[in-house]
Amino acid sequence: MSFRSLEYAVVESISAIRRNAFHSFASILTVALTLAVLGGFVLFSFGLYNATGSELSKFEISVWLDKTKTQNDIQDLKSKISRLDHVASVRFNSAQDTWQEIRKGFGNDEMLSGVDPKRVMAELDYFRLRLDDPRYTASVADKLRKEPHVDKVLEGREIVEQVVHIADVMKWVGIGTGGLLLLLAMFVMSNTIRLMIYARRREIRIMQLVGATNWFIRLPLVFEGAILGAIGGAVASGLVLGGSHYLSDWVVHQVPRLSQFSSGIEPLWVLGVLAGLGWIIGTSGSMISIQRYLKA
Repeated sequence: MSFRSLEYAVVESISAIRRNAFHSFASILTVALTLAVLGGFVLFSFGLYNATGSELSKFEISVWLDKTKTQNDIQDLKSKISRLDHVASVRFNSAQDTWQEIRKGFGNDEMLSGVDPKRVMAELDYFRLRLDDPRYTASVADKLRKEPHVDKVLEGREIVEQVVHIADVMKWVGIGTGGLLLLLAMFVMSNTIRLMIYARRREIRIMQLVGATNWFIRLPLVFEGAILGAIGGAVASGLVLGGSHYLSDWVVHQVPRLSQFSSGIEPLWVLGVLAGLGWIIGTSGSMISIQRYLKA
């Protein structure tokens, strides 16, 4: 294919968009709204998943020690815990620190007047652990219970398992729904492009009668679909990014615990992905839709 043919295809596609301003606007609007729904749902799913993961990362395992341990035992146990798989951090709370936290929590020493600090503090040494993946909470806790001088392990197993289950369900629901929305977006956009090409079927037929090759006919329409799709995707990214700020504020207002509600996706990525997706669907939709008119 010559450079002149390629130049003609680009110029003709832009001219066609201008000539058919109404159809072009309708196509861009359809693409933008369809991809905005898809993009908005994906960002919402990522935000919900990240917020849930942030809450999970706050869960801790408390390892309480018995009365017989020594300072060497504490150091040895800390080293063993640090080497366990999936243990992200280990912090030792001495009995003195724990007793101060208890006093601060009660806020009134009179309520603790009948408590012997020396007797209680003998059982207040404990470790606080955080894992890199809360899914391994149960297995890590079981290993800790087998260590010497470990009196009890508190890990909130049932709560962690419930939250992890909810996070996994949300992830798969998000993937499944996102896939369905993507198929719906492709279907709607392909039909829009098909209608655009159907309105120009006579023009295609005339070009065939004067001897134009299939590629010479196809390229301007493919470029047109690609341009409209890319513009629609860019508009969709603007709608998504504009609405995501208000959506985040609304979610945090409704559920204050989800203060970390954020998709974590950079705006340029949103623009690039949606514009690229619009370009791909516009290009492929044009090539598929025009094929039936080139067979005649």
